[in-house]
Amino acid sequence: MKKLSTYLSAALVLACLCSCAVSESLSLGKDSSCSGTDITVYPFFIDVLNDFSEFLPQSDETIMDAAVGGFSNNLANSGEAFDVSYSKTGENSYSISFGFNSTEALVSALKGGSNSVLKETDNSLSFHLDIGNYGELKSIIPFLSDPNFEVYGPEYNQGMSETDYLDMIYYLLGEEGPDAIRNSTIDIAIRTPGPVVTAEGVKKTGTDSVLYSFPLIDFLLLNEPMEFSITWQ
Repeated sequence: MKKLSTYLSAALVLACLCSCAVSESLSLGKDSSCSGTDITVYPFFIDVLNDFSEFLPQSDETIMDAAVGGFSNNLANSGEAFDVSYSKTGENSYSISFGFNSTEALVSALKGGSNSVLKETDNSLSFHLDIGNYGELKSIIPFLSDPNFEVYGPEYNQGMSETDYLDMIYYLLGEEGPDAIRNSTIDIAIRTPGPVVTAEGVKKTGTDSVLYSFPLIDFLLLNEPMEFSITWQ
């Protein structure tokens, strides 16, 4: 089996934590693959996180530093990721990169079992996330279960409309909150080992590349499944 993608986790965890811009690049290879993610957190939400920090144990790290660094440590300790690199590239910006040989082994190490979110074959990759299997993502990324952030996620807001959700954000986080959420996007660029044959739910950007892009609000509500599938030669 060709060695394929990451669990999209580096992008999705930050999507759930805050209003931000996340860009992930996956390079899928026959022998090994790599993932690189750049995260920029909007200053507004840094202020919100600082407010949360008053109720948490004192630490020399900010909440975002601890979240990104903690995820990087989990990757490094998984035994399935290698060359894990984490850096703070700006006041509110971060970068994570790592390589891996087997998606199934990496997911198993992080989650402790099989998954229904990401499926792969020798020449295909499919992703499906809905409210029914969202718990699998929480098993891989425990920080998604943190009570300080869980209330903003899909399990607490199942069935809520986008308008009602943004009204709630306005009430909880102030007038800047709704626009910060609206302006948050997740972009995942995927390069395949061979020419793309079929691409559903993604935009084909080249002979062997596609882009999966979605608004943060879609992930926070999960009113509709998030999914894509690609095959290649």
